[in-house]
Amino acid sequence: MMKFEAFEHGADIGIRGYGKTLSEAFSNILKALVTLLVEKIDWKEINLREKHSIKVEAEFLDELLVIFINKVLSLFYLEKVLFFEFKGEIEEKNGKYILKGELLGENYSHEKFGYGVEVKGATFTMAEVKKEKDLWVAQCVVDV
Repeated sequence: MMKFEAFEHGADIGIRGYGKTLSEAFSNILKALVTLLVEKIDWKEINLREKHSIKVEAEFLDELLVIFINKVLSLFYLEKVLFFEFKGEIEEKNGKYILKGELLGENYSHEKFGYGVEVKGATFTMAEVKKEKDLWVAQCVVDV
């Protein structure tokens, strides 16, 4: 009898954000994330009155993205706020990438948004941040 094995697991989902700037791509990936967390979104009815300061840093852009998404997920589960936008900057300083600014969102209400899937966290699977022509692309796979 075998005592261990590896097996396929196909329950993950990729998310991607595009932007003319790096910050815009990071902001737009939040919208992709929210579409997983909730069942329904009326984009015209979103009220961005909740604000939360954020600062994260990493050695690589893909690492920064994974840390950023995981921080946003932690805030969602702990504070019950859906974050739809990031306003701030991403800069390279002393060999590190630093993201700092503000997350804008709305308090979660299951009556308004319904229930989506439980996103456990961002992974490094297919994590990539790159510039394609004149657009930034930020993507990763999240564990659901």
